[in-house]
Amino acid sequence: MSRLAVNRAPRKRAATVPPLTDQAYLAIKQEILSNRLEPGAALPIQRFTGEMKLSRTPVREAILRLQREGFVEVRPRLGTIVAHLDLRRLREMYHVRSVLEGDAAKLSIGQIPAGLLADLEKDLRRQRTSGSFDIEAMSNAGQSLHEAIIDHCGNTVLAETIRGLQDHFIRFRHVSLRLPEKVLASHREHIGILEALRNQDGDQAQRLVREHFEHAAHFLIDRLLHQPSRRGQAVVHLHAVR
Repeated sequence: MSRLAVNRAPRKRAATVPPLTDQAYLAIKQEILSNRLEPGAALPIQRFTGEMKLSRTPVREAILRLQREGFVEVRPRLGTIVAHLDLRRLREMYHVRSVLEGDAAKLSIGQIPAGLLADLEKDLRRQRTSGSFDIEAMSNAGQSLHEAIIDHCGNTVLAETIRGLQDHFIRFRHVSLRLPEKVLASHREHIGILEALRNQDGDQAQRLVREHFEHAAHFLIDRLLHQPSRRGQAVVHLHAVR
């Protein structure tokens, strides 16, 4: 029998494992985005190499990538630290998001399925707004509204551009979850935005989305400016606000 005619059992595909640098990058980034590693904190490189059983090389490469993205800073004599929140950059990012998502909201008029709008409204309106309320559930309901706007704006480049900012906004959101009054204010704004979408009022939806992000930036900046420093390390770059 010819060797070519021999039937061989197909090889099982090995489970896809991210490259070592990607593993380190994702692990460190998740710690930063969740604020388990807070602004100004030293990056515990030995912890990551030990827990993940990685050499220092992929961890260093991951750190360089995170540095380019603005999540870590390498400081002389201080080593590698979690990047402080630059307030000027934060304000600029919120402004960009307000413009982009305001346009996305206007474009999404008539494009979001009625059933999805009904589900979003049900989820938003069932949140308790007095007494003991679930801050995270309320915030998640609002996030679902934002995702619906982005997913149904009909402009792929616009949607991808907004999503490109999302990692930074995840970090901002974790800070915002410590502000019940901010979450409540955002919740009321989310209901207003949803009503504009349901009524197919594009101009109103655009205006409310822009105002929503302007208010969110104000709340967050005010919080960060009045947040006490830790161990002499500022949480934010205060000079960044004019």
